[in-house]
Amino acid sequence: MATAAPEIRALTASAFRAPAKFTEFCRNGGKPLGGFVDGETIRGSMNVTFETIDPGTQEVLATVCEMGEAEVARAVAAAQKAFNGQGAKSWRNVDVEERIRLVNKLVELCDRDRDVLLACEIFDGGKVSELAEGDFTQIRECAQYFSGVARRIKLGDGEAMKVADGVKGFTHREPWGVVAGIIPWNYPIVLTSWFMFPALLSGNTILIKPAEDTPLSALYIAKLAQEAGFPAGVINVLPGRGEITGHAIAEHPGVRYIAFTGSPGVGQAILRTCDRHGTRMKRELGGNGAAIVLADADPEVVARMVGKYTNQHYGQTCCTIHRVFVDKKIADDFIDAQTQFFKELKIGYQADEGTQLGAVINATQRRRILQAEQETVARGAQPLLGGGDASVSGKNGFYLKPSLYRTTPELNVNPAEVFHTYATICPVSSAEEALQLANSSPYGLGSSVWTKDIERGVSLAKQFRDGTGQVNCHNSIAYGLPYGGQGISGGPGGGVNCEETFLDYTQVKAVYVADYPA
Repeated sequence: MATAAPEIRALTASAFRAPAKFTEFCRNGGKPLGGFVDGETIRGSMNVTFETIDPGTQEVLATVCEMGEAEVARAVAAAQKAFNGQGAKSWRNVDVEERIRLVNKLVELCDRDRDVLLACEIFDGGKVSELAEGDFTQIRECAQYFSGVARRIKLGDGEAMKVADGVKGFTHREPWGVVAGIIPWNYPIVLTSWFMFPALLSGNTILIKPAEDTPLSALYIAKLAQEAGFPAGVINVLPGRGEITGHAIAEHPGVRYIAFTGSPGVGQAILRTCDRHGTRMKRELGGNGAAIVLADADPEVVARMVGKYTNQHYGQTCCTIHRVFVDKKIADDFIDAQTQFFKELKIGYQADEGTQLGAVINATQRRRILQAEQETVARGAQPLLGGGDASVSGKNGFYLKPSLYRTTPELNVNPAEVFHTYATICPVSSAEEALQLANSSPYGLGSSVWTKDIERGVSLAKQFRDGTGQVNCHNSIAYGLPYGGQGISGGPGGGVNCEETFLDYTQVKAVYVADYPA
């Protein structure tokens, strides 16, 4: 057995208590929280509300008005008016430095109310504080990066070229107009930032549709955007269920572009809807990440690292590791070490000191995970840790134990994304066999190679059928490098976090000019 590496631990909670400002926001004077459209808070015309809960206790945090077709239409009209101006200064023509100034003001207000937004992530999203605090930093980092991109990439007319005698041509790049971001529940602050800042800074007006499980951060950011001085209609937030609010957004022909993060099935359904009226769409649709562990790796150190990434947000991370292919020479030691790592995870309430594995987001996810665990065994996997329900004293949340399985190359025991601290470990005879198995999945978001031989690791990482290949790390992001999926995990466009992302929120056309006929 290799040298122990106990310092490699899972993301861990510090004790966190809700600030009064968060509690007051949720209570809203005893009224449901409304959507935010055209610079004001509105109730839904359907008179339908839903409750957003703390997944660790099932206690109601807030009641929220659901936005329907009428509210979506109102938001699109407001966003179109703000984009075009109609007599006032249009958002599309606002100087880039003024857009950056407003974005920076919003970031400053987010920093001021950091504890409120952390409370949204911890209580509404079920995160441990160590992860929530890291997510919060993405607001500023994303805004700063895309402010720089907005200064570098000039919109408007490109350089003219002669195309024939008396004829010249040039490109004209401009924002789409009204664009929508449909945001998932697992990383609401991060993914709202990744959508909002490039879309706004490229001159679009936006609709944000937060997940019904985690609407609070987007609604609070809308409140801060108003305080920052964004013109009415530039930022609109439409809470509601995907099948109601999300469907109405996809159906509205006034929405020119949609950025969606979620499941492949929902993303493909939205894409078919968009195709009917020409709305463009980019999508990130989850993953089933693989890790290849070569024979020269330290089995205990790498097992703990892989375990840490598998448990990030309790496995509720799109690119996380769920399939491990480890060289047979070190497989037994690796399996022992990862099993021990999972056994050591402290299951508890996400806001209590020391918790590493909290409740999954809702009852539907809990049911899906339990079903996947049963199917994994039915397909032939050997349970090392069987998962199942867990209990936390005094808390009525959606708690589950971690699950880990040993399998063999001929068994297809883990074909679909399972959003939990769940993994299968398959001993293999060679790196080539591992790569073939890793690439057999229809998903393609992120995978990794673990080895002391960096050159060989890079060579293998380049061969993944994934948007992101990694060597001795996982769940990696960096501004300036694209994060996107291949296969059923996403596309088209440049993913997020890079200059191509900014360009995705613009359209380019060719303009030809000929001399007037004599």
